[in-house]
Amino acid sequence: MAAREFGDLLGLPQALPDMPVSPLVPAYADLRAQQAALGLRHAADGLFPPVPGRPAPTVRFLVLDGLRIPGRGGRPQHVDRALLARLGAELSRTAAPSDAVSWTGLLARYDAVLAHDPMGLRRIVLYELLRLLHEEPRGPRPEAAVDLGVDPAEASALALAARRAPRLDAARRAAAESLPDAWRERRIRRARSLAAQLPTPLHDQRVARLVARIDARARHVDDLLREADTLAGVGDPAAAERYLSAAQAAEDDPHALRGLVRTGRRGGLRAEPGRDGVRLVWRHDTDGRHDTSGPDPWHDATGPDARHATDGPDAPHDATKPDTRPDTTGPGIRNRSWRILRHTAGHAPVPAGEVAPPGDGTNRAPVLTFTDTSAPLGERVRYAVLPLDGGRIAGLPLVCADVLVAPEADDIALTDARARVDATWRTPPGARSVEVVRTGPRPGTTAAGVSAGPHGFRDDGLAPGTYTYRISCVYRTAAGHDVRSPGVHVRRTVHPWPDAVTDLTVRPGDTPGTLAVTWTGGTEGEVRLVEWPGPPPPPGQDLPVGGPLPPRLPWPGCGTGGFRPPSGTTANVTALTVLGERAVTGASVRIHVPEAVGALTARRTAPGRVRLTFDWPRAADRVLVRWWQEEQDGTAQERSIARSTYLREGLHLDVTASAARFQAEPIGVADVDVLLPPAPAEADIPADVAVAYTVERAGRFSGRRRVSVRAGILGGAGRALPDLPELLLVARTAAEPLPRTPDDGTPVLRVSGGELSDGPVCRDVGAAVAAAGIRRPYTLRAFLLGPHARAVRLEDPPYNDLVVR
Repeated sequence: MAAREFGDLLGLPQALPDMPVSPLVPAYADLRAQQAALGLRHAADGLFPPVPGRPAPTVRFLVLDGLRIPGRGGRPQHVDRALLARLGAELSRTAAPSDAVSWTGLLARYDAVLAHDPMGLRRIVLYELLRLLHEEPRGPRPEAAVDLGVDPAEASALALAARRAPRLDAARRAAAESLPDAWRERRIRRARSLAAQLPTPLHDQRVARLVARIDARARHVDDLLREADTLAGVGDPAAAERYLSAAQAAEDDPHALRGLVRTGRRGGLRAEPGRDGVRLVWRHDTDGRHDTSGPDPWHDATGPDARHATDGPDAPHDATKPDTRPDTTGPGIRNRSWRILRHTAGHAPVPAGEVAPPGDGTNRAPVLTFTDTSAPLGERVRYAVLPLDGGRIAGLPLVCADVLVAPEADDIALTDARARVDATWRTPPGARSVEVVRTGPRPGTTAAGVSAGPHGFRDDGLAPGTYTYRISCVYRTAAGHDVRSPGVHVRRTVHPWPDAVTDLTVRPGDTPGTLAVTWTGGTEGEVRLVEWPGPPPPPGQDLPVGGPLPPRLPWPGCGTGGFRPPSGTTANVTALTVLGERAVTGASVRIHVPEAVGALTARRTAPGRVRLTFDWPRAADRVLVRWWQEEQDGTAQERSIARSTYLREGLHLDVTASAARFQAEPIGVADVDVLLPPAPAEADIPADVAVAYTVERAGRFSGRRRVSVRAGILGGAGRALPDLPELLLVARTAAEPLPRTPDDGTPVLRVSGGELSDGPVCRDVGAAVAAAGIRRPYTLRAFLLGPHARAVRLEDPPYNDLVVR
């Protein structure tokens, strides 16, 4: 125990080992995040994974004289790769699958640390213990060290060492932790900046040796750059190789990268600005013509710090050195990747990204592409693509010509209309505005600016001819300057347009059922009369170029400027003026040709009552009926009836007994300009002529029946009778219903129209009934026959008189 604490107990602070200033492991931030995700305070806690069903052990480890944890029988055992393997195997058997994955991953990271440096894990534990002790409110104390799991035998010595060690603030700690990454990635300028933030003097000898290497590397790079600048000043091509050597030694040196961009191989790399960024295209099989397979003097033990190198070919790899061993798993020279550099004038070249070889790793793709989405808008930049071998610069870059990062508008579409040109486009992201300049239509015409919005323009007042437009996008640089893109040149021809018809006159023609059409205007072009579907457009409206036009009027013509529209037509007739592919609308006229009323008939149904029937015309809402009678002195009576009323109730009119003449015609649509009415339907009825008959007994007790028939005009005494129909009397047994038609019974009496006109007729029908074999009881009924039957009303006697018993 005395040996472990001699530095403290004997009062010899110099006997304590120097405390680490840096963990000196690559990607330490990731390792620390991995430990924090498992709830670990420091790396030593990761050597005690939880075991289900077993209480958490009391962590007691030794760290000053090597990292050791309690083994079997409580004896300390050194933490090496074999111990980590045993811990991992036990963890796989006992831990839950979800926990095993996280803990196994952490132990794998510890194993990688020990593989590079057997004392690397101890350095990490010491570094993290110092940080935790410095964060204690009362400062580093032995009790705090014991609480962190340190063996009490070393707690006092560790607390003393922590009090002597420099306390790092957040900035210095970040510099110390990221310094190994910068060195391994050959970012020498970054590494030198980080080293300058470390505390001085440096008692951590390994960190001091690393800082010395960084300074020596930086001086060597400065020598190479001075030599390269001298060669470049005299135009010596060897300057490119010097810049390449400097960039390989310090891959973040802006001077070296700027020299590579300036002296790199021109050609083979094409840059194309676009709305998504600058697109680079180059051949993948380009050879850098630079061999990096030889030894790197900066990684051999021959430099100024060679005395600190570990001797022997089997010496462990130093985590503080860049990894220059051959990469047998990564891309080789036949599977090369590329680093893209972007150089803006006045600034250092910056990496824009990396491109890995595509496909299956056979490096057979002849062309590679990369899009730089972060290129500064409005700036003139130059790109270089550096070939990489194992992630390191492997040759001279391909360099493109300077390119202005000012993408042009795309999807530009120009259309011409009457005396104007319309344009639309897609404006690239980041464009401040769009400028348009027009020239034409004649050579030598002075260019004129056109007012444009972000997505297009409308250029009015143009004479027919061909015009050229230059469309440029304006970008604002970081310095506040407006930069205009070179512009896209597009052309469009303004064509002559026809004149519109200003006045369209349509009237009924001289021939019934025809229309006469005349117009004014439309001199420039062909005038077409069309039926416009739906509401007509206003006059003077230009139609889309090359678009479909309504067909010409399909109505048959009837001479110059005349048409015969079909019955039932309601149409918007529009005059179009057409010139080539261009057309303009003219005046419009709404025309209505109602369908005529068909099959009009009139029949008296009762004294003073007439029923009219007809075929309702299509598309008509109402029908107007007029009628004239003798005593009205030529004055017509009218009645308008709706379609619904006609279908529901029919049409019944009150008339006198005199003859009457009827006309029926549809009522036209109200909102039309021209109405072409059809000829009205007509029907006549004669005066109200009635034929009456009676059935009487031949004697008081006789069973024979006598029929008396008389005809006359109702209320028309002294007037001559018109032609009368024939009267037919039929008989039928009373067991059957009363006859409804002439065919429902047996004829027993016929009286001609002439006989009826001569006066009353009285006939005995008993013999005829007996001859027909009809016995009592039976029924009688008369019917009117012939062409005049519908014009004469038949008056039947009471029903009881028609039954003979």
